[in-house]
Amino acid sequence: MAIDALIDSNVLIAILAEAHEHHGPSLGLLVDGRGAQFAITAHSYAEAYNTLTRRGDRAPFQFSSEEAWAALESVRAVTSLVGLTPPQTFDAIRSYAQGGGTGARLYDRLIGEAAALHAIPVIVTWNVGHMRSLFPDLTVTTPEDFRAGEIPD
Repeated sequence: MAIDALIDSNVLIAILAEAHEHHGPSLGLLVDGRGAQFAITAHSYAEAYNTLTRRGDRAPFQFSSEEAWAALESVRAVTSLVGLTPPQTFDAIRSYAQGGGTGARLYDRLIGEAAALHAIPVIVTWNVGHMRSLFPDLTVTTPEDFRAGEIPD
């Protein structure tokens, strides 16, 4: 089965968290995504779990571990799971570091590397600019534009 698009971690979080400002259009990918086949990277599930279960004043969602796991499983049931091998992950981190990359954009780098490795033609994200700057040769779009069929070249 060909995969049409790779869903970024920020879209996964928005799919699952009703309180997220982009919940509706993100969930719409799975509910009315033009029959598309989606994939999510393995590490995006870890990133989403962390964000959903975070505690404290700056933690917007605060899912319990059980709620977060059930939510992640519901998405996993209708998407493909992709990722990098351990050596590919290490090589991607090395390349990111050698290029002067710092901070959390590393996770975007790993998502883009997985899309390229698995020949997934589109990345769906709310951080279009970040992803395009890391992967100018990949097609990057928002959930709204993907659903509308407005995929940039």
